Formats: sequence, structure tokens, C-alpha cells
Amino acid sequence: MPRYCGFSFRDILNMMRWSFLRRGLIILLFLAGAAGLHGQEGPKLQLVGEAEVWQNRIRLTPAIPQMAGAAWFVERQPVAAGFEMLIRFQLTQQGGLGKGADGFAFVLQNNGPEALAGRGSAGGFALGDGRQDRSQPGIPRSIAVFFDTYMNRDGLDPSDNYIAVCTNGPVEKMRWPPNRLGTGTRLKVRLKDGQPHMARIRYKPPVLFVYLDDGEPELRVPVDLSTVVDPQGRAFIGFTASTGEGWENHDILAWKFRPVEPQVSSDITVVSSDITFSPTSCLGGRNLCTPPEAVVEERGPGQYHVVLPAHVEWGASIPNPRNQQYNITGARGNACWDLESGADGCGGPGGNPGSRNDALISPDQPAGALLSKTGSGRIWFTVNGRKGRRFAANQGFYEFDVSLR
Repeated sequence: MPRYCGFSFRDILNMMRWSFLRRGLIILLFLAGAAGLHGQEGPKLQLVGEAEVWQNRIRLTPAIPQMAGAAWFVERQPVAAGFEMLIRFQLTQQGGLGKGADGFAFVLQNNGPEALAGRGSAGGFALGDGRQDRSQPGIPRSIAVFFDTYMNRDGLDPSDNYIAVCTNGPVEKMRWPPNRLGTGTRLKVRLKDGQPHMARIRYKPPVLFVYLDDGEPELRVPVDLSTVVDPQGRAFIGFTASTGEGWENHDILAWKFRPVEPQVSSDITVVSSDITFSPTSCLGGRNLCTPPEAVVEERGPGQYHVVLPAHVEWGASIPNPRNQQYNITGARGNACWDLESGADGCGGPGGNPGSRNDALISPDQPAGALLSKTGSGRIWFTVNGRKGRRFAANQGFYEFDVSLR
């Protein structure tokens, strides 16, 4: 049986408690030494900045002031259809401001395996060195799950022990602190207690879950990956970390990445070149791109392309004065109609089977399903969300084609 870093493969499976290793396509990487920086079953890894291999672990930064480092898979990985990432980490030798800083992040981006941003509160991915310094931009169009260990009062941090899902836009629109899609503030563990911990990051489109050690998720938030993936739904993935006037060792002990195989499905969105709606036309304050109003384009006699916003009941329609039959094809997109339900409250045009209830616009149809009806010489479309005022809080959109027969 092969051995990695002094452990047998079986030892590592037990230590990491990765019960799902036997299912599906798995990319497994353990550090076998500095040469090549890859294990027998994993892809190559590129270290940037202060990151180094230290005693069979990746040390993103040492416990020294004003450091930043990163480690990236050198090839893009499939993420748009969903993935699961397990990370075993340890933060040690805290000192300076805050008795240890600043934290580490799991990052998705499409800039390349040499990306690295600022020190201090920038976390290695955000703007500047924790300040609005445009000469030191963050990693453009990136999404980071940041395990933050320092409380920046001018950055409105809730504490020195929380998780945030952050996003950077293009360089000219970056800000500090970066936009936070969601935060988990009541963690069951102390991130910088010096002990090894396990983080599990699970993306079931369009909801991202973050777990620590065991139990319920510490954070769940809708996330739109369209800004960080290529046309095939892939992105560079890796880790960043930083220190400032406070410091600590940021060590990644081991990890496993398991992507979901892309497939054609009503509740899985795979970003492709045939999506015509511009994601720049979105309402503010929502994690999923939500058009302010419907977009209807006539593409020929009886042929229409429709972009349906999720937050307006029966928010799109096309003319049908002769009450003709019609077909809906090419439906795609993501919507969230009940965020309190986590992944069960989000999905695609097919809706979530088994989630029917009387509060829905159509109780006999799955929650979130794309619905249509005829009336007043038109065909109307809506997301099957909860009736009433709560409908306006929905996020996302569906995009589809309609043909009159």
C-alpha cells in the first residue's frame, strides 16, 4: 500500500473521515515533497509569494509580519455544476495585533495560477493591504470563502473568528472590505486555537455551504459563479493567506476536491456561450443576478426569447391573440424562492420535486418550477414561489425560448 507524508493511504482516509471517497471523480492531492509539488493521484500545485512546503504541509504564510502567499491548482477545475472541497488546516504561533492574524481563504478565480493580492486584511485576495490602495488591486472577478481571524473595526468585521463569502468584481469596481455575500459569525470552534480543524465547502448550485468539523453548516448563501468561470464552467481553485501587524502560521495539512460531473439537468446550471442575458443588468443587493424586469425578444414569427426575473409574479408575457398552443425549450438558469430552506429553496426551471405546499402559486407543481398560463390574449410566465409579499425577495432568473404552434 503506498504511503504519503508518513501515513498509509488507509490512515489518511480514516484521519480525514472522507466517507465519500469511493464515489465519482475525485482529485486527491497530498504533498509528497517539494519536487513537482504533487502526489501520485493529484495535479500539480503552484506556490506563490511566501507559500512553501514545510514538513509535509503547505505553509501559506509563516508567523512573520506583512506576509502573503497562495497555492493554486495549475489547471482549471470544473466547478459550475457543483463541487465539494475538504480542507484540513491549522493556525499556530499567533502574535502581534489581535494575538494572531489575518486568516486564510479558499478562492475561485479565472486569472491564473500566479494570482496573489495584498497583505494584512486583504487576505491575499482582496484590495490593497487592507486599505483602499488602488495600486495593489485584489484578484479580479474572484469569490473567496475567507476564514477571518482578525477584527478590523474600520472594515466592520463582526469578530476575529468568523467566515465570510466575499466577491471581487473588475479592478475598477473593487472596494475594501470586499463585498460579502454572507457571513457565519457563531462558529462552534476557535479558528486560531492551534488545533487542526476540518472545513468542508459544498456548492450545490446555486447555494454554497460551509461546515467546520462536524454538524450543521456554519454558513449557507446563494452564489453566482458566472463571473469566475470560463465557458466550460471551470475556474482556478486554491488558497490564499496573509499577515499584517498580527501574524500566525497558516498551514494547509491536506485537502480533497471532488467536482460534480457536468450534466444536462433542469436544476443544474452549466455556464455556456448560448446564454444571451447580460449579467450586468442586475438589481443591487442580491447574490444571484436578478433582472429588474423581464426581457422579451421576438426572433421570428411566433418565436420568442424570454428572460424571466424570479422576483415578480407572472413577470413576463408574450402575445397570443389566437390562443395557439406553444412549446417552451432551452430553459435554464437559477432562482431562489425560499432562502430559509437552503438548497431546497433554490434550483432551476424544473423546480424541486417533493417541495409542494399550499403557499405556492401552484401548489400542485414543484416549488421553483417555471410555470405558464394563457389569458387576455397572452401567455404569462412565473417562478412557482410563495404567494404574497415574500415573492419580491426572490433572486435569480430563468431564460428560455417559446414557439407558438
